[in-house]
Amino acid sequence: MLRRLRLHAFRCHPSLELEGLGPRVLLAGPNGRGKTSILESVAILGRLRSFRTSALRELARHGAAGWRVEGSWADEAGPVRLAVIWRGEGRELEIDGRPGATTDEFWGRVLVVVAHGADTIMLDGGAGERRSSFDLLLAELEPQRLGELRRLKEITRQRSALLRQPKPTREEWEAWTSQLAEIGETLRPARTGLAEILLPHLEKAHRELASGAEKLSVRYLPADPVPPPGPERDRLWERERERGLNLAGPQRDDWEFSLAGKNLAKFGSEGQRRSGCLAVRLAELALIREIRKRTPVLLVDDALKELDGSRRGAFWRAVPESTQVLYASAHDRPSAGSGSWVILEISPGSARLDES
Repeated sequence: MLRRLRLHAFRCHPSLELEGLGPRVLLAGPNGRGKTSILESVAILGRLRSFRTSALRELARHGAAGWRVEGSWADEAGPVRLAVIWRGEGRELEIDGRPGATTDEFWGRVLVVVAHGADTIMLDGGAGERRSSFDLLLAELEPQRLGELRRLKEITRQRSALLRQPKPTREEWEAWTSQLAEIGETLRPARTGLAEILLPHLEKAHRELASGAEKLSVRYLPADPVPPPGPERDRLWERERERGLNLAGPQRDDWEFSLAGKNLAKFGSEGQRRSGCLAVRLAELALIREIRKRTPVLLVDDALKELDGSRRGAFWRAVPESTQVLYASAHDRPSAGSGSWVILEISPGSARLDES
């Protein structure tokens, strides 16, 4: 559970401190006052990335040279204090006040699940969006996978750069391609296994949201593997050299959502699509609790729009009581049956307790 949060020069907040956070926290107030920025800062402490931008420099308050976010947690793994700092040239990490922490040391010290309004990009976006979302979950469940995923990203980048050259060499291509084949042999079964253990939780979460009216499923779609040395590898070399593109390997894998046997992205209504995305986040929450034996913080930002009252109520009932929730909303107020909420009225640099 997040106990304390401090922001400095982060987004619209010159400085902000939240203390005594309970299990249910509603961040209220008009749009544009910094509610989502608070959730974003917690996500960065948990995942070292924003759910709104890939450029950390964009998180600095206008005119500031950098920013800092710091949070104090206490969960099943014990207490920890984490900080992420951006000084304009690079990211710095601190654990319990100790600077210079590595990404591997920092990763997984706290766990978060994020449900936000743009989650439908899992359906509407390209394969990369879906792959990134599920790889993030895989790394949270198995922290050692983070290094493999970073390595895959670097191999893909190097192969792409090579293939863009006017005359790429077969020798260099072969070196990177062998590494790509090797990591594919590791990641493919890991992604297959993730699909298998996620599906029961996904089906359960969606039954609760949709009152059992529809069945939601997700399927892992591996791309063509890198062929072993021989004629097929030779043909891949010719095709990639001609087109200047990576055409095989785990960086091209995809995932497919279906509802009642139909592709959810193509045939689902807005409410069905949003329910599907929420079911994914509830399934992630349940799976992390099952595998890691720890309870993530659930961040909810503008994720319940387009849902009727019954599905909103079903969502809150599906969230375990032991899960800390930070919910940002300009208008919604969870029902009394959703637990006891602390309501904070947010404005830039301010979090005022609403006691009404």
